Amino acid sequence: MTFDARSKIVLVIFTGITYGMHLTAWERGYLLIGIAICALLLQRFKMALVTVLGYLVVYQLSQVDGLPMWLFRFTFMLSHIWVPLMAGHFLLLTTSAYELIHGLRKWHLPESFLLTLGVMFRFLPLIKKEVRVIQTSLKTRGMFLRKRAIFVQPHRYLEYVLVPLMMSLLRTAQDLTIATLTKGLALTKRPSEFVQSRWTWLDWSLCAWCLSFLILKFK
Repeated sequence: MTFDARSKIVLVIFTGITYGMHLTAWERGYLLIGIAICALLLQRFKMALVTVLGYLVVYQLSQVDGLPMWLFRFTFMLSHIWVPLMAGHFLLLTTSAYELIHGLRKWHLPESFLLTLGVMFRFLPLIKKEVRVIQTSLKTRGMFLRKRAIFVQPHRYLEYVLVPLMMSLLRTAQDLTIATLTKGLALTKRPSEFVQSRWTWLDWSLCAWCLSFLILKFK
């Protein structure tokens, strides 16, 4: 049981539209329960729990009297963007890069855009990995052995981490671009597809749920 990547994109667009509306806390809760149900259908129990309980915690904090102004603004903003945030979280964690590109190709998007997207999805997870490698190298040289040293000398830490990180990521981006071109993503002809996808009743039900909410909202 799975969702097509295109229906997940529709969900993200729908939640982005609802962000511009004046929604009550109950309406946001209703939308989050729907996203949590989608996560449960994919057996992502932790994601469903974070989707609902996270909003409850943030909303309750925003209603507490006597909070510092910066904390009130942060929790208030977070409670309003929690719905599109969880929809994007659901899309990214339940969809592989190939599935996303495969779905977008069915919408006849330009191959240059798909090439950029494919490189980006391969590139972003490497940032965290490269930072860990650099931090390990610094500790091997006896530098920044404790976390508090980062706050004592932040300018040195940025210099020793950001400069090699940028150099490493530039090489990685070039390698990923070449690998993606080698796999034929930028070909003008339609590439071979090893995975076939089609909409099921789950995808149509998700779209019908989004449409029904908009109809009831503007009724």
